[in-house]
Amino acid sequence: MTARVEQVGKPAATAEVGRRLKRRHVAAVAVIVFGILVIGVLWALSLGSQPIPWSTVLRSLFAGDSPEEAIVRVVRMPRVLLAVLVGANLAVSGALMQGITTNPLAAPDIMGVNSGAAVVVVAATTMVPSLLGAPSVVLAFVGAAAAGIAVMVLAGMGAGRVSPVRLTLAGVTASTLLVSLTQVLVIFHENDAQRVLFWLVGGVNFANWDSVRTVLPWTVLGLAAAMAMARAMNLLALGEDMARGLGQNVERTRAIGAGVVIVLSGASVAVAGPIAFVGLIVPHIVRRFVGSSYAMVLPLCVVLGAALTVFADIASRFINPPYEVPSGVVSALIGAPIFIYLARRQKAAL
Repeated sequence: MTARVEQVGKPAATAEVGRRLKRRHVAAVAVIVFGILVIGVLWALSLGSQPIPWSTVLRSLFAGDSPEEAIVRVVRMPRVLLAVLVGANLAVSGALMQGITTNPLAAPDIMGVNSGAAVVVVAATTMVPSLLGAPSVVLAFVGAAAAGIAVMVLAGMGAGRVSPVRLTLAGVTASTLLVSLTQVLVIFHENDAQRVLFWLVGGVNFANWDSVRTVLPWTVLGLAAAMAMARAMNLLALGEDMARGLGQNVERTRAIGAGVVIVLSGASVAVAGPIAFVGLIVPHIVRRFVGSSYAMVLPLCVVLGAALTVFADIASRFINPPYEVPSGVVSALIGAPIFIYLARRQKAAL
């Protein structure tokens, strides 16, 4: 009898040890990624036409009225904070979109959501220049929602299960069409062409505190909603039939997830333009290190997405010195090869 109890207890003890090791591994990854983000933030705050020591940067975060500290607080801090917020938004949007569409190639920029938000914002700001600031966020929401619905219809999602490749092709087609429409609007409004084209590449080069205040409430709302969806997304990842059997309302989960994606990506596009590939590559990197549980994936996407966008902004300052290029150029250079790799792997799996 005692031997039988010991045999039953061994698997339980082994499972508990495995869970502890898993928690320690996730904690270690989180600490490393957060440390990378902190280094990136301090580095970005110290960079500029006038290099500023890290010690001065740290002092400026709390007090100080010297010219260097004022530069950090007034000019550089909004840019870095906006990069953090936008990167977190796009990364979490990508993770949610990949979950609700069951498509590992899904992301706001790949599925046309960012392009839809961009074309509506460009149309409004070129035709009605008085529409700036917070109203642009609402316009971006409308464009993102319309583009997302159009892609779903184009892929035939309402008619049954749709393959990831077909859904991706529909998204790329819609994105190409929307980008072409945006270019037509720019051509018809040459006075705004340079400003709009720079914005369309995506970046935080012209960030200010108004931009941060515009996106911050939507970021807090969207990220909080995303974190609350972690359990529902885990059930959805088991498959529709299994999720329904466990009492999950699949349609409602997907609708709420789509709404969160629209809020996060639309707000980001409104203030920073359609930065590409952050939403695609960050969730895959996170899953590679911590597994597929959304309770761990979503928080780490926040940190890693922020870090990637901050470092992309840093790299953009070294491409063509003393001039700066939009950080969206750097994220595209990083993300395009990864997208090709994921597409080829998905095709092989099919």
